[in-house]
Order: sequence, then structure tokens, then C-alpha cells
Amino acid sequence: MPLIVYIFTLSAFALGLAEFVPIGLTDVMAQSLDVNIEQAGSAVTLYALGATFAAPVLTALTALTAGWSRKQAMLVTVLVFTVGSLLAAIATNLSTLLIARFVAGMGHGLFLAVASSTAARLVGPKKAGSAVAVVFGGFTIAMAIGVPISTYLGGVISWRPVLGAIAAFGALGFLGLLLGMKEPPKQQGHIGADSVGQALKAIFHPTLLVAALVTVLGYAGSFTAYTYIAPLLTDVTHVSGTTVSIFMLIYGVLAAIGNVIGGKMTDRIGVDRSSVIVISGIALVALGMWAFASSALAMGVLVALLGLFTFAAVPALQARLIGIAEQHAPHAHGVAAGLNIAGFNFGIALGSVLGGVTIGTVGVSYMGMVGAVVSVLGLVLLMVRNRGGDYRAVVGPAA
Repeated sequence: MPLIVYIFTLSAFALGLAEFVPIGLTDVMAQSLDVNIEQAGSAVTLYALGATFAAPVLTALTALTAGWSRKQAMLVTVLVFTVGSLLAAIATNLSTLLIARFVAGMGHGLFLAVASSTAARLVGPKKAGSAVAVVFGGFTIAMAIGVPISTYLGGVISWRPVLGAIAAFGALGFLGLLLGMKEPPKQQGHIGADSVGQALKAIFHPTLLVAALVTVLGYAGSFTAYTYIAPLLTDVTHVSGTTVSIFMLIYGVLAAIGNVIGGKMTDRIGVDRSSVIVISGIALVALGMWAFASSALAMGVLVALLGLFTFAAVPALQARLIGIAEQHAPHAHGVAAGLNIAGFNFGIALGSVLGGVTIGTVGVSYMGMVGAVVSVLGLVLLMVRNRGGDYRAVVGPAA
């Protein structure tokens, strides 16, 4: 495997930390900035919205910069992410923090869309799947190890050095790309405004949008229950901050396992049935987090299962969207991949908003119930749309 693929992995590790670390630090950040928990949770929302915008739209618009090499495009995305993360670490008020997080999220969305396809091209079709898996391995490691450690350190020291460390990882990735990535040969031909128009049109294809909406609702249900997991565990379950870190470690480990299980299940029984299983699992687990919020043992099991089902959904939902895109927009694979990343991230953003609204209206203990309802909406939409064939595609993780 070329060294540059592992540099992509380092950058993906930083992206994973940036997206999920604030989930475990919402209460700490709220106290530091003198805002309520719902406002602090907006740091998760704005980052995901930045990634949502960047993934499909900027992927399509990169056709306008056909003169740019992939190295130049990736350097710009990592630089944007790093600068945004650094500004977030030194933000003195909520508004600055949210703007910085949105900027960092824009770098996240476009980098993942470009890095995965670049890694696959570098190694050739026979090793493309392995290369993509190595790249997203950084994201998985961030979930399983980096996030719980960061949650612990943020509670013991401060959240600012943690976000600063994320910016440092981004800077290391930038240097690695600058020094270690060779300029690939320029492609022949000209990509003009017509190609851009076709790509942008594909973003708004009704069938693709409905497919992406299933992803949005499934993930929104999960992250309605999970975005404010730290205050739920401390205020309702009555566990310590250290225990919260342990729960997030369990979540991350089961997320990594779930991603593997989801991929194998998708290959074995098909994307439609796999999607039904995982979204049903998310809904049931979220409902359990409402019913058993006061039990530490039950919440430990439920948080683990939420990680399992949430990331088992990635291969199935991604394969489903790409399979549909092959039928309805065969010339816009890159945009379809970007739309898929956007679907996951918009689900995270919507979930964090719904979680905040739930806290502000009926209380933190009801987040699981609301999350279950949202996931069921996604499940109903999925089952209504499952009238056609079963889509299959070779995919890797996304976030």
C-alpha cells in the first residue's frame, strides 16, 4: 500500500475526532462559554452542516477547477479543516466557535469524497477496496480510541487543548500530503460547464434525494439520542464523567465492529433487507434509551448497541444509494458518493438539532423516544420505496 494512503488515514483520523469529540464535551463546553447545553451542541450541528454542503456541491463544482491536480484540491481541503479547527480551539464566544466549526466541516466533506477515490485510483481496481478501508480506518480508530480519550482529557483538563490537538493532526496531514503525495498525471480532455451542470442536476434528482432522505432520517434518529449522551448519562443515569468516557469507548469499539458486520450482512442478504434491519435496530435501541435511562447497566448495553447499529448502517445505506445512482444517474458517481456523505452528515446535524429542541421542551430523558420516532419515519420511507430491485455495489465506509 503506498505511503500516501496512510497519510490519508491520518487525516481521516483528525476528521473523525473533529466530528465526534464535541459530543462528549457538550456540558464542559457549555460551562466554559457560559451557554446552555443545547447551544453548545450546535458545535456538532454546524460541523455536520459544513460537511453536508461541501460533500455533494463542492464535489460537483470541482469540475470547474479541472486545472487543479488532486493533490492541490486535497491540500486546500485539509488546510481549510485545520484552520477551522484551530479557530474553534481558541474561540472566545459561541458565535466564533460555530463559524469555525462550519468552516472545518467544509474541509471534512470534500476531503473524504476526494481521498477515497484518490486512494482507489492509486492502487488500481484489484486493491481499491482495501485502500478505501485503510483510509477510513483512521475514522474508525478515532471513534474507538480517540474520542473516549479526548472526552476524558477534555473533562479533566479543558476542551480547548483537545480541539487544538485536532488542528495539529490536521496540520500533520497537510505536511504529509505536501511532502509525500506525487502529482498524478493530468487527465486528457476538458471538463466544462456542461459537466458541472449535469453533476449539479444529479444532486437534485428526485430518486436520489429520496434515497438520501432514508439515510438522513435513520442517522437523525440515532444522533437525536446520542448527541447529548453526556448530559443524559450524568443527569439521568447519574454516572461519573469517567464512566461517560468508558461508555463512549464501548460505543466506538462496537461502531468499528458494526461497520464490519454491516458490510458482510449487506453482501450476504442485500442492501434493502440490511437497511431495514439496521434502521429497525436504531429505532429499538433509541426507544430503550428512553425506557431505561435510569439504569447504568442497561444504558451501557444500549449505548454499545447504538454504536453497533449506527455504523452497521453505513455500508448498507451507502450501497443502496450508489446502486440507485447507477440506475438513475450513471454519469455522476462522484456526486452520488458526495450525496451519500452529505446524507450521513445532515442526519447528524438534524439529530443534534432535534436533541437540543427535546432538551429545551420536554427534557433530556426524552431524547431516546424522539430519536426512535425519527428512525421509524426513515424505516417507513425505506419500506415504501423497497418496491424495485435489490441494489448492490462495492463500497467503503462514509461519514
